[in-house]
Formats: sequence, C-alpha cells, structure tokens
Amino acid sequence: MTARVGNPFPFFLDRSGLPLDGGAVYVGTVGDDPEIDELTVYLDAAHTIEAPQPLQVIGGLLCTDGNPTQFFVNAANYSLRCRDADGAEVFYVPTAIVDATDYQPLDSDLSAIAALATTEYGRALLTVANAAAGRSYLGIVASLPLTGGTVTGNITRSAAGSHLYHTDAANVSGRVFVTASGASDPTSAVGDIWLELAP
Repeated sequence: MTARVGNPFPFFLDRSGLPLDGGAVYVGTVGDDPEIDELTVYLDAAHTIEAPQPLQVIGGLLCTDGNPTQFFVNAANYSLRCRDADGAEVFYVPTAIVDATDYQPLDSDLSAIAALATTEYGRALLTVANAAAGRSYLGIVASLPLTGGTVTGNITRSAAGSHLYHTDAANVSGRVFVTASGASDPTSAVGDIWLELAP
C-alpha cells in the first residue's frame, strides 16, 4: 500500500500573509455568525471530547495546550471566523467545509449503489461479469426469440386474448384460419383449425 505524505493540519495566515500567532478561530452553524451561533467542536472524530472555543492558533496551526490538533464537528458544513491576537477579523466564511461533497454532490443513484454495496447480495450483484451472468444470478429467463422458440404452460397475449391450448400433445400447431367462402383449405399441420365464412 502507498500513502501520500502531507500536512494533516490546516494552516492559518494573518492579514500580512505571515503565520497567525495568538489568533482565535470560531466554528459555527453554516451561514451564521460562528461567535453567536457556535457549533460544538470535538477533539476526536467520535465526538466524545469537546474542545472549548475559540480554538487557539499558534504559529499558524490550530492547537490545544500548545500542540497542533485536529478538530471535528458533528455537521455536514459550518461557518468559520478567524481573528488575530488583537481581535481584528482576518476572515469570515459562511461555509467553510472542504470535503468530497463540494466536488461530487450527493446523487440518489450513487447513494442507492452505495447502500446496495453494503449487503452481501448487493456486492454479489455488482460483481457479475456481464448481463447474461446478471440474468442468471437474478433468475431472469431469456426472452423468446423473434422467430421460433418454445414455451411451456399457458400464455395470454397482451390485448389479444389467450392462445389455443391443446390437451392432446399431438396437436402441436394450434393455428386458426378464417377464410372467405369457397377458399381452399389452408391447414397443413395437426391441430390447425379452419373457419370458412358463410356465403
């Protein structure tokens, strides 16, 4: 496995472009003033250890007791205000999240695929090799060909009524011919039926 090495801590600059030192960062509800409408900030991703606000900035890094620290909120987004050691505002942003959702909005189809992939059945379905394997896995029978082919059991055609059903297996055709009076016999197979219209 290969992992890229990078700085896991956000870096804050003052208004002169130097590392912010002695600064304060406030985290609040998205779109609101974070100094008034604060969010609870945590020291752990499990949201069990609360961190007091404002967050300390030392040497450009968010810190706890002088140590660079990662912080977490139990929210999809948040607002952020940064002040320098004199209390002057360095910046304020109403939406500060930097996450995959900024670049790949949630999609109902992708969410359904993700949910499906969490079940054994779904994972098996997602790994079938092709459409034929998928039909086999799902128990979907192949459709009848446009010409020829056989089926078993009774069939009702859409908007056309039932087909002829023979109790005698020797009657394999089941065609019905309706002709004008005097026409020649069109039947040629066992099971064919001929109806001749009266003159």
